[in-house]
Amino acid sequence: MEALQKFTKKGNQYVMKRQYGFGLIVVFGMAALAFAGIWLKKPVMIWIFGILTVLCLISLFINHVIIDMNQKVILIKNGLIIPPVQITLSDFVNFELVRMKQYFITINVSLNLYYLKNGKEQCTGIAQGFTTRAMQNLLNEIQEIIKADENSGKI
Repeated sequence: MEALQKFTKKGNQYVMKRQYGFGLIVVFGMAALAFAGIWLKKPVMIWIFGILTVLCLISLFINHVIIDMNQKVILIKNGLIIPPVQITLSDFVNFELVRMKQYFITINVSLNLYYLKNGKEQCTGIAQGFTTRAMQNLLNEIQEIIKADENSGKI
């Protein structure tokens, strides 16, 4: 296995490094709208976008993805309100890489994971970014982590 770029290894757990790019753009956009409210002297706008800025910033630091090869699970936490999702590797179905374009410009790329829960297929997001290459590199690294443990010779 090559050196990990998107994950840090802690024992037999792989923790995805924080990705600030997409989240910080949203936070700065909300903060800009809050400052526009100050400039326009609109207290409602200040409060709404100020609170949204803080919530988006907190959400940025709460998000995490952990691949635990001891328990054979992937733990994904997205956002403030959504509870963490624990997916066993035996329930894993596949990955999906979604690229959104507008006027020939890629505006968002997301990596989603599909899994089975109670016999139904569910989907959860792993990461978002602006380039397909970054999400593909992340996907390749996740698959490499999962495959390396399958071939480790453990019983």
